[in-house]
Amino acid sequence: MESLRITDDLDSIDPNIRIEKHIDNFEDTRIYFMFYIFKSQDAPIFIWVSDSPTFSTLSVSMKIPMEKLPITSHLLESSSINSNDSSNSLSQRIVIKFKVQTFLSYSISQDIPEMSHFIEKTIFDLLSKYLKK
Repeated sequence: MESLRITDDLDSIDPNIRIEKHIDNFEDTRIYFMFYIFKSQDAPIFIWVSDSPTFSTLSVSMKIPMEKLPITSHLLESSSINSNDSSNSLSQRIVIKFKVQTFLSYSISQDIPEMSHFIEKTIFDLLSKYLKK
């Protein structure tokens, strides 16, 4: 597990947002993670996960009073990425666990269940750490 540390002078620009970056490997695939975390308790989080430097999907998931499960909507879809189902269920689980509206960009080119589990565990571990700060 490797942390990607790029010096961002974001605190001087906007002290209400924090960007966390992380790189990990699953077998021979490099996976990139980036989290935009707003310091307000009611603010949403933005998560980008990809195995290439692309931004090709985006969904939003949130809890509403009329539904038991969080609702999810695709804001940006790509026909070349098979991650829409994974993205939906993952963003719903993030909302349930962390009780925060979630924007998720999940662009993984391979549909391997073990990799999906690895990505989810990594996201949950990192969010548990980042949201405590």
